[in-house]
Amino acid sequence: MRRFKRNFFVVFILVSGFQSSTMATDAGSISGQLILDESWEREIYISLIEDFNDEYTISNRFIVSSAVIDAKGFFNLKLNKIPQKWSLLRLHLVKKGITPNSLTIGGVYENFMFLIAKRDSEIKIKNFDDLPIFSNVIIEGADHMQTFLYAKKLVAYPNSLDYDNAIIEKEFIVDAVNEKLKMMADTSTHPLISLYALHQTDFQSDIARNRNFYDKYLEKWKAQDNVYFNAFRRNFPQTESASKDKATTSKLLWWIGLGLLAIALVFIFVLKRNKAKSFSSLSVKEREVFELLQQGMSNKEISAQCNIELTTVKSHVSSIYSKLKIKSRKEAMNFKIK
Repeated sequence: MRRFKRNFFVVFILVSGFQSSTMATDAGSISGQLILDESWEREIYISLIEDFNDEYTISNRFIVSSAVIDAKGFFNLKLNKIPQKWSLLRLHLVKKGITPNSLTIGGVYENFMFLIAKRDSEIKIKNFDDLPIFSNVIIEGADHMQTFLYAKKLVAYPNSLDYDNAIIEKEFIVDAVNEKLKMMADTSTHPLISLYALHQTDFQSDIARNRNFYDKYLEKWKAQDNVYFNAFRRNFPQTESASKDKATTSKLLWWIGLGLLAIALVFIFVLKRNKAKSFSSLSVKEREVFELLQQGMSNKEISAQCNIELTTVKSHVSSIYSKLKIKSRKEAMNFKIK
């Protein structure tokens, strides 16, 4: 028996070690090499962006991990704190003396880039000696990023042109970009990139003109259960199918309410019937005593009124309480019989 316990303990330790090792290797990484001058801190940060509206928002609550960048620019960011489902991530650096929760948007010192990844992703990035530091980057292990980066270029395109105050021309370009993004959302096989592209359009004002497109889109990705699609569905105007579901639910609730009302009426009827039956079980003398109880008389007053002993009154009162299932004079006074 002692030998069995020892062997079991050894096996348990081995299995536990194997499971720990497996769990440790489940997480992927974002690694690579960055060319930086001496003005940058030698640390890279990764933020988890769970709402597309927070794409350019920065605070400590978004930052989930960081890694040191060595003297040759190499780094390795573990993704053990990233969800198993596809997520929008943001990598950023900061200048020396600047707090980590700092973004520089636009200009040569823009300090961030976005990635679509999940916990087991293995992605490598490498930049070149250009500014901004992430403006010219090679990304390996994430072919879907080509489509994502193209979507971001489309979004930025209308604001990169000089229209010379030609408002109509800009509106035409914006409409053309929105249609291109919608086409990308419709044809992309990657759920998060598809949703990202659609989210960059003015979809809320477009729904009235293209209701059928959005109905089909939501139907196509109905199996997607993540923070991005759930947030999109909450903010999205109600679709026809949702209206039908709501109407069906309303009818169901109406029938349930009607059923509960019927049950309540039956319960009241039975209760009143039981009360009537209980009252009919009283003897003639008990009914006389009960009527005096309802008038608020004390036992002594009832004894005098009925010309019976006080102990007899108490016996009648006890019997009345038992038959009518009441416990006090107050309940007796409130007891109503039709």
